[in-house]
Amino acid sequence: MDETLAGLRKSAGIALLATRMNFRSHLVHPGEVVLANIGALVQAVSGAAVLMLALSASDGIHGWTLAEWAALTGFTTVARALWNTVFFGTLDIPDMVRSGELDHYLVRPADPLVLILFSKVDTDVWIEIAVGTGMLGVALHVSGAELSGPVLLFVPLALAGSALVFAAMHLAVTALSFWLRQDAMLSMLIWRLDTFAQLPMSFYPKWLMTVFSTVVPFAFVGYFPCLYILGRTDSPFVWLLPLAGPLLCLPAVLLWRTGIDRYSSTGS
Repeated sequence: MDETLAGLRKSAGIALLATRMNFRSHLVHPGEVVLANIGALVQAVSGAAVLMLALSASDGIHGWTLAEWAALTGFTTVARALWNTVFFGTLDIPDMVRSGELDHYLVRPADPLVLILFSKVDTDVWIEIAVGTGMLGVALHVSGAELSGPVLLFVPLALAGSALVFAAMHLAVTALSFWLRQDAMLSMLIWRLDTFAQLPMSFYPKWLMTVFSTVVPFAFVGYFPCLYILGRTDSPFVWLLPLAGPLLCLPAVLLWRTGIDRYSSTGS
């Protein structure tokens, strides 16, 4: 037990050191950071504006008002940005496996997954967090949702859990590279499918809603948490939703560990 705790402390220390070094490397060129955030701002605002303008022609979206949909979009935008802040490095796993770069992480004195998680810091996400938070706040006000104490407590817990749902899905897919060796397209597919989480599940046919609630659990990213935040349900079981992310991470990490046990270097 003591050895395990010592290993975790060591991995956490190395992760913090790597994160600090990554931030410093970005700040060497502050102009690039500013331009990247401006680009992310334009992308986030234009994407949301185009879809909202298209949907504003109707009175609602399968029973959801435009304000409620905007709240869902803001929530999922923040959750995705939180995932992107910490877990962005997992997207490089397929390339590391194919090129043999993973060898560098295996010989270092810390958990390789922890090192990969903190190998990159995507500084573009700060503007996405700001835009998503602003959209969520304004949309909740316009929708008339009651921001009670329990709801305000639930929002950050749900955001953390949703970020981990994203993390579990991406880690599970990228871990398949140990068997497929060519799963870059699968990783990109999940990346693109993220946008499906920004629409109410009632928008989709039942079979696809079932898929998004089980196999590819996008429903747990924003739809189910927002049912409670928007006052559409008062079920006490919603407080179990933040646990979905950690629970889904368990099989994803197990898949990663199974894959890395069978990993054979390319020798390059």
